[in-house]
Amino acid sequence: MKNIHYVSLNEFRGIQKALDKNNSFYIAEIDGKEIYTLSDYLAKMSNLFQFPYLSLSIDGYNDWMRDLDWLEKDGYILVIYNFHFFLKEDLSSRKQVIDNFYDIILPFWEYEVTETVVEGKVKPFIIYFVE
Repeated sequence: MKNIHYVSLNEFRGIQKALDKNNSFYIAEIDGKEIYTLSDYLAKMSNLFQFPYLSLSIDGYNDWMRDLDWLEKDGYILVIYNFHFFLKEDLSSRKQVIDNFYDIILPFWEYEVTETVVEGKVKPFIIYFVE
């Protein structure tokens, strides 16, 4: 999928320069070294994406990630630094999070939003896994 990129830190620094010039995207950054459990991830994402309520389950998280209108941006970017540490001790949750991006969140923003939301608008959602 073209919206998920595995990049080195040096590669991302070049990308980041372009992102810094464009304020139409909402950019959320996570340090993978700080995310040990799925609960850590859900709390961090709830905070970063300013969910109206703390997400306590992956289903609730998936719902909020497909309803980000309160951010009032034209697109979304998630950056996870030190990706090899991200959920390192909980590989099944790591797989679930990544699979949910591929299967649920990104398809929603790529085309499903126009079919399921009144006046829904396609928006880019880009993820960088940075090493």
